[in-house]
Amino acid sequence: MFLEEKLRVKGKDYIMTDKIDVIIIGAGIAGITTAYYLQKNFPDIKYKIIDSRSAVGGTWDQMRFPGVRADNDMYTYGFSFNPWQGPIIGKGQDIKNYINDTAEKFNIKKNILFDTKVISSSWKINQWTTKTNHKNFTSQYVIFCTGSRDRDKPHLPKFKDENKYQGKIVHTQNWGDTDYKDKNVTIIGSGCTAITMAPSIIKEAKAVTLVQRSPAWIINIDSHEKSSRRYKTFEVLKDYISSRFFKKSLRKRIIAADPYYNEATTPSYDYWDQRPASSLDQDYFRAVESSNVTIERVGVSNWETKGIKLQNGKVINSDVTVMATGGNAQLLGGIDIFVNDKKININDTSWYRGMMFSGLPNLFAHAGYINFSWTARCEIVNERICKTIKYMKENELSSCTAKYLGEKSKPSIQANYVLRAMDKFPNRTYKFYQNYFVEYLIFKWSKICLLYTSPSPRDQRG
Repeated sequence: MFLEEKLRVKGKDYIMTDKIDVIIIGAGIAGITTAYYLQKNFPDIKYKIIDSRSAVGGTWDQMRFPGVRADNDMYTYGFSFNPWQGPIIGKGQDIKNYINDTAEKFNIKKNILFDTKVISSSWKINQWTTKTNHKNFTSQYVIFCTGSRDRDKPHLPKFKDENKYQGKIVHTQNWGDTDYKDKNVTIIGSGCTAITMAPSIIKEAKAVTLVQRSPAWIINIDSHEKSSRRYKTFEVLKDYISSRFFKKSLRKRIIAADPYYNEATTPSYDYWDQRPASSLDQDYFRAVESSNVTIERVGVSNWETKGIKLQNGKVINSDVTVMATGGNAQLLGGIDIFVNDKKININDTSWYRGMMFSGLPNLFAHAGYINFSWTARCEIVNERICKTIKYMKENELSSCTAKYLGEKSKPSIQANYVLRAMDKFPNRTYKFYQNYFVEYLIFKWSKICLLYTSPSPRDQRG
């Protein structure tokens, strides 16, 4: 564990502060990608990655529920600079190992501080001070690689009489050592996680009830498919664009092509209005045909002593109730941000190209697409970040700050976790396109000087 270093002056302890060039917060895919591009563009740069967990991986270190795996192809989800060598869909532990191997291969791991929690980041006198539970750091730049999910507090719908229930309630985000073998299990939720975990639970549980108030679109992926990053990029984005311009015809074509869809299993929303779930080699479709599986298409009313009661009055006996109800959206890891001693409310800012926030100098943050690979966007954003830093160095600028521009923010996808959190996102959005091709060209070719205000050191001294 990283040890706290203190300086004792006149009988009082002071946490020592290290000065470096860049602080990266988060050691998941975004954090490792960021470190790679910083090293590639600035060989002499001094940086630290800070993570509250004990290992690299981020999501893939935290998620331990049965059957955990990627829900999109690894050709686009893997690093372009260290391509994935496994099957098209990666298992959770394999992805974690892959991220760790990448960190070791590029000599990144030596710069990671594990078991270190960031408390706040404060901008003052042309530098960031990042306070942690062990020591403080000052840096010119801070890059948040914390994703958009609250890692500590998942979404847990509250149903009345929870105190009556004598079974176990577990959220997929906090699985721990939950034992479900030979037990009556209820899985509440119909999103990607519920569809992914159901086959593994069904194999070993006594009986499984899937409470899916509304069905989801589910695509099947062939585990033996061979492809390439370029082709999958084209295929996925073509699929999404078709869903935006040809909603009705695409909906009809999907329903007609798959016997799974009928009046009970067809979603009420259009394809790609929410992210489709995925079945691997038909595993979900085969699993739900088992005699020990029941699917209920109504919501939960309340808890009972031995299970849950549905809104139609039916009582489901359940020893273990799994809440596959998604996460709570959160930007910047919920870390307190200050500028000149003023605490910043992200909802009062503008989201500049999904990588900066207005009024926050030299602070960058990664955000993903709803329709494409998280890693692919991390890579093009990191290239843009490095291009920005190079521009600042060449022009002897000390800071860059995004202006408050853009239109009123709208949900990019009709998913509940997004709709619930609109007050936690910037209230304006400026040119954050849900289109990889468009952003790739913009980040590569648009000029830095036209996009940011960058006060000179002289201007800053005022």
